[in-house]
Amino acid sequence: MDYKSVEIELTTKCTLECPACPRTYRKLDGDTSWDTGHLNKNIVYQTFDSSDFQSIRFVGSYGDCIYHPDFIEIARRACDSDKKIRFETNGSHRKPKFWKQLSELPWNNRKEFRFAIDGLEDTNHIYRKNSVWKDIVMAVETLARGNNKPKLIWQMLVFPYNEHQVEQAQSLSKELGFDEFLYSKSLRSYHFITFKNENERRQIDYNFA
Repeated sequence: MDYKSVEIELTTKCTLECPACPRTYRKLDGDTSWDTGHLNKNIVYQTFDSSDFQSIRFVGSYGDCIYHPDFIEIARRACDSDKKIRFETNGSHRKPKFWKQLSELPWNNRKEFRFAIDGLEDTNHIYRKNSVWKDIVMAVETLARGNNKPKLIWQMLVFPYNEHQVEQAQSLSKELGFDEFLYSKSLRSYHFITFKNENERRQIDYNFA
């Protein structure tokens, strides 16, 4: 095999309820088949050691990687790998001690944390439901102060309610210690249709406007 990259869903645990996330609308339909818990860390280590991959992304389709119970240990092993590794997170609901431990690891610029932050303090929670702004700021600042910090990226989805904040968010990203600021206009619908069964249709209005 000669795969260049691989995406890993480290856990199905997440504290947010983002409207377009599959875990959100599948939960509403009573579907729990996706909730498989935490990936065995030994599988992750095998991926780190494999010569088949050049880069690894810890994605968050159903969960946020920072909620894996062994995340600190996994991150430490990631630092020892020569692969390009990205951790994608919303950055909420973790204690200062957690981020302090992460900041003390021997990071390099081939390792990155990509924070999904869709606006500023007054707007980020509209899509990133249950996110906590002060937690995110604390997390980024702690990592940025580390002696060997990972590459920090702010990734922003632009909706009508936050499009006026792009420039301000970019300026704030520099103040907080981010290395890169990315934004893109969201194609996610304001309305999501889910089906409990073939005969029932339910419309959920998340009122993004």
